[in-house]
Amino acid sequence: MDITTATITAAAIVGFLSPVIVQVSKRWIAKGWTEIYSVAVSALLAVIAIGATGGFAHATWGAVLLAVIGVAQTIYATVNTAISGKLSSSYDNSHVIDTTAAD
Repeated sequence: MDITTATITAAAIVGFLSPVIVQVSKRWIAKGWTEIYSVAVSALLAVIAIGATGGFAHATWGAVLLAVIGVAQTIYATVNTAISGKLSSSYDNSHVIDTTAAD
């Protein structure tokens, strides 16, 4: 069973829309909860997009769900890095895990 074109299109739109929604509503989220909130918004919008297009009728809906979350988080991280962390520092005082720091 294949995923329909409508499900893929809706998932792509949601994947790009989710980071925008997170950025707009981030100021009302408690400090330290932004990452969980971002993933939750991505997952919720993905479930809505999959359900609205009848995607749960296919066995591979889980792949679409993970793809939407992955795309949304990648876009958020890329944009955040491109503007030197200004998105994070404006609301959560730059609490970012540095995975590139030397020990």
